[in-house]
Amino acid sequence: MKGRWIYAAAASLLGILTSFFHPAIAIVIFLLTFFLLKRNILSSYNAAIMIVIFLAFIMRSEFASEHNRTSLSGNESEFEVTMKESAKIDGDLLTVFIELADKQEKLAARYKIKSEAEKKTLTDNLGTGMACRVNGTLQTPPTSTNPNSFSYQEYLNHNSIFWILEMEQLNLSDCSYRKSSLVLTILKIRETGINYLLDHFPEQSAPLAIALIFGERNFIDQATIASYQKIGIIHLLAISGLHVGMLAGMFFLAGVRAGITREKMTSILLLVLPLYAILTGAAPSVLRAVFMMLVILLAKKLKAPIQLADVISIVFIGYLFISPYIIYNAGFQLSFAVALSLILSAPIILKRFSESYAAILAVSFVCQMAAIPILLWHFYEVSIISIIANLIFVPLYSFIILPVVLILFIFDLLTGGKAVLLLNVFERLISFLNWIAELLSAIPNSTLVLGRPSLIMLIVYLLLIPAFFAGWERSKNKKALIRSGVLPILAILIQYLSNVFTPAGEITFIDVGQGDSILIKLPYGRGNYLIDAGGTLMFDTEDWRMRSDPYETGKDTVVPFLKSKGISKIDKFFLTHGDMDHIGGASAVIREMRVKSVVFSQEAEISEAEKDLIVQAKLKKSNIVFTKAGDNWSKGDSVFQVLSPFGDRMGDVYTEKNDSSIVLFAKVGGLNWLFTGDLEETGESQLIKAYPNLKIDVLKIAHHGSKTSTTESFLAAVKPRIAVISAGRNNRYGHPHNDVTGRLKEINVNVLRTDKQGAVNYVFKGNSGTFSVQHP
Repeated sequence: MKGRWIYAAAASLLGILTSFFHPAIAIVIFLLTFFLLKRNILSSYNAAIMIVIFLAFIMRSEFASEHNRTSLSGNESEFEVTMKESAKIDGDLLTVFIELADKQEKLAARYKIKSEAEKKTLTDNLGTGMACRVNGTLQTPPTSTNPNSFSYQEYLNHNSIFWILEMEQLNLSDCSYRKSSLVLTILKIRETGINYLLDHFPEQSAPLAIALIFGERNFIDQATIASYQKIGIIHLLAISGLHVGMLAGMFFLAGVRAGITREKMTSILLLVLPLYAILTGAAPSVLRAVFMMLVILLAKKLKAPIQLADVISIVFIGYLFISPYIIYNAGFQLSFAVALSLILSAPIILKRFSESYAAILAVSFVCQMAAIPILLWHFYEVSIISIIANLIFVPLYSFIILPVVLILFIFDLLTGGKAVLLLNVFERLISFLNWIAELLSAIPNSTLVLGRPSLIMLIVYLLLIPAFFAGWERSKNKKALIRSGVLPILAILIQYLSNVFTPAGEITFIDVGQGDSILIKLPYGRGNYLIDAGGTLMFDTEDWRMRSDPYETGKDTVVPFLKSKGISKIDKFFLTHGDMDHIGGASAVIREMRVKSVVFSQEAEISEAEKDLIVQAKLKKSNIVFTKAGDNWSKGDSVFQVLSPFGDRMGDVYTEKNDSSIVLFAKVGGLNWLFTGDLEETGESQLIKAYPNLKIDVLKIAHHGSKTSTTESFLAAVKPRIAVISAGRNNRYGHPHNDVTGRLKEINVNVLRTDKQGAVNYVFKGNSGTFSVQHP
């Protein structure tokens, strides 16, 4: 199989995909084998090996699926556990992955810290490898309740974790260090190293050094992470092949200079590198780089020359065989896709681009093209300026930041903390680079939001991007190289046009918990309207309890959902009224989306939160509109009319601020819709008085199903067939009220609830459509 291991790697991947997704994928392996035989790329013997590998990986995946299950019933309450990592303490929340002593099963554990003194005690004393007796309840991890959203349950299940342990107490008197294994010893060293950096390095340098030396990014400020991610250089904050190669080279040279023979140093590296992988957290990118280095060193030791493409293929096969579920991991996908693309294109880049900056540009372009389908699948957008950003940051990080971090760390350790002056200089450099990243990330329209690709679009990418690399390999001059670069751009264009010119539209009641957020997406790109953005109620709390990156509905739910649909522009953003469960997430929408108009109720008293949103919207060049009854517009077959607030027509009826909510009527997808905000009984009465002939098909139940809304007289007047209730699971208000659900049941209304069924989605073409729900 020399020089042909890449086809064996493809066979292993197809075997896992056939097992995990669909048996029809097996057709691909036979078509691929036939093609390779027909083109005399593989011999019959090698083709047979491919088929054997394919079948072996089907069996391996089936075995993994059969054994990937819990041994717990869920009723257990007392546990003997071992801390498998350093606990993360954020505000008053402690999270850690643990392992049960008797069952060898991993759990995700959480603990709500009760006092500032307890927080300090746990921070100072709870460590990796500590064994504890704890009490608590087992909970099923939450799953995704919105289309395309991240499923924590799936993420944990793919890591063989099936429960979250909510610990009722965590007393250090019930904890002790037991007999330690080699792995736990290394993890303790890692924990000590991280704490050393936090204590000795400056504010911005310490998190960066922790990321580059120990592979832990959790200490980096979320704003910095967001900036690096937006401009496409987040990979610089992870340990890569460059790190491993540099460290291995430094270690090798130091050993040789100390008088150790090269052969012995090679053997030492074979032993040390796996320990280094554990020390740095064993992320997929680290494991790939380490095991590629191990294969290269082993081949050198055995005097068996091996191609880099074979090296990465062998490592890929081994990784998948040990851990088939790693195929779902975004880091694994990106690491291998980018590394393979560089290995295959490196000869061309070195041959065609003699200037260093031209070569860096070519490398950045290759990496971006290889990563596009993976980035779009997981994050829904790609950075337009990433090639330029990489041109600036890659040389700095490769030749300055990384070596300096390692040297400063070692120097500070050896001198007992005497690197203060040098660290202060380094801190200024890091602050400057973070500032540059923040400036670049603030450039308008610097990312291209395309949404999650469909299966057909994934196939298009998987055909055109390899065709681009094949074209690169065959091209004889730079013009031919540029022509071949059109292929991945064509794939991007196809997805963009398919988003804009789709004949299908949709209305989605996004699950934002206790709140409202509704997307109306019209066909053929005629308009995207968003009604409210949900929000979480913020309560005054002590400083020590504050989380560094608390959950925020707009940032964490609404914006990702919109981006997953390929939406980057909102034509009208209705904020029905000023309650935080409707406008709390609006700031993130205004910040992340191009919002053409933000629409407020004309009759509502403007709250301080709404005033802040108006300022933000104006800074983003959005139009500020105050609407009232009678405002209307149409787009294609879709018709919209604002029914409330009434202005001066109905007199002073708004004794309740909820009654000043924007009420929107829409005729979309063959149905009549009524979106009611938090309208109360008085507002409903005024509505049916003003519009006695109002008849609707789908009613958004007002005020999340509060008993002060959705009266019998209102239901009798508008005669809905379908009702949608947006409410939070187990919310403190008891929404929806039993009286409301009882009234709806009496008149045979089909009720859809976000708290029970997740997001409610209506997809339509013309005047016909289908409802679906995202079951939690």
